[in-house]
Amino acid sequence: MWSYAKVLLTSVLKRPAFIFLGILAFTLITFFSLVIFVLESPSNAGFQTFLDSAYFTVSTMTSVGFGDKVPITIAGKCTAMIMMLLGTFIFVSFTGVVASTVLELELEVKRKQKFDQ
Repeated sequence: MWSYAKVLLTSVLKRPAFIFLGILAFTLITFFSLVIFVLESPSNAGFQTFLDSAYFTVSTMTSVGFGDKVPITIAGKCTAMIMMLLGTFIFVSFTGVVASTVLELELEVKRKQKFDQ
């Protein structure tokens, strides 16, 4: 079981789509953290540091959304909605990459079993 998990993990991490999505996610998180910080820090006590904005961005884009930090400006709320939609897209894309890798590994195992018979 452990060897299958190890093969799956290494196969997923080597995929160009996975690497692209990882870079895209990091870039979007950094960008939206900066945008939220610029929009919210002047008028919202919950966003006094860049780390506060990054925390909010990650929790929003991963659909966790604890609610301990919330935007109060209209621009901040609109930005948060865009972040939610993009976060959903990225999460679904990561899931698709992992699922396709699992299917390919399963097909490879079945081919080997058929060949060995």
